[in-house]
Amino acid sequence: MVKFARIRIIVQLVVGVAILLWLLQLANSSSVFATILQFNLLNLIGAAAFFIVASTFVALALYTPLKRSNPNASVRRVVMASFAGQLLSDVTPVRSGYFLTPIFLNELADIPVEQGMTGVLATGGVNSFVKVVICLVGLGYFVSFLSLQAEVINALLVGVSVLLVAGTFLLLLMWEKRLSKLVVKFEGLPLIGKRLHKFTEMFSNVQEEGRKIKRSLIGVAVLILLSVIGNAIALNIIFNGLWHNSLSLLDFFFMASLASALTYVPITIAGLGVQETGYVILLRLLDPQLPLSVAVAFALIARALFTGTDIIGISPLIKVGLKPKSQ
Repeated sequence: MVKFARIRIIVQLVVGVAILLWLLQLANSSSVFATILQFNLLNLIGAAAFFIVASTFVALALYTPLKRSNPNASVRRVVMASFAGQLLSDVTPVRSGYFLTPIFLNELADIPVEQGMTGVLATGGVNSFVKVVICLVGLGYFVSFLSLQAEVINALLVGVSVLLVAGTFLLLLMWEKRLSKLVVKFEGLPLIGKRLHKFTEMFSNVQEEGRKIKRSLIGVAVLILLSVIGNAIALNIIFNGLWHNSLSLLDFFFMASLASALTYVPITIAGLGVQETGYVILLRLLDPQLPLSVAVAFALIARALFTGTDIIGISPLIKVGLKPKSQ
């Protein structure tokens, strides 16, 4: 099973890199890299700053439900644990690495795994629903005046569908009592029943914690929305550093959510290559005068800065990996 998972990750990585190489070939790689080298340093710093702000809003969205269930939670440590989880999500299929965040919360902030998992489920579920709504509105917005190819629309719908299903599932895990009863029934199975006891006990605790944080979900949604706005501003700054200002912030607001949805398309790691292709197609449709090399350069810079700014999480990631808390 582990061997199969590793093979799948390698295949997804190869597919993603192949798509990027294809884009570079189409756009003339020398022109793309020349464009990147000419990118304004101030725009680079500004875009990186807003990506960090956006990631911080996601971290604060995680802190919001945790604060309700654990009043003594340290905001600084929760933010650092979230950055570690976000960094893992940037390099894992369907951004699944973020679900290791409860481990970081436990090791760095002394937050019980059940509380950490509840916070992650709440944040992930609300994040999914907020982005589904923005994506559907954005898709309608772009379709109203752009001729989007069927393949692009289908890819976006796949990403939105994954977000919707994932968000629904995450919230049901916290609140749906029938799920907890179903999980408990597995304890009666021969051979594996006894081994599932710790899992079912944790699941029960997660549902108990989930009932405590319902009132915090509006705050989580607001913070997730602010993170999308932060990402949109960062994309706008990148574009303005490469090309004249021909697009509005609203275009980048919807683009940020649609690009995020593409990272959940499960054919590459975190949408590597798929997201970049989406950026290129949307930008070229929105501004037909935009050179292909500039569009590809934009996509590569956006990916590099989005992932690169989450490198803030490397310190807690290494700390937890090398010095786990004694039990």
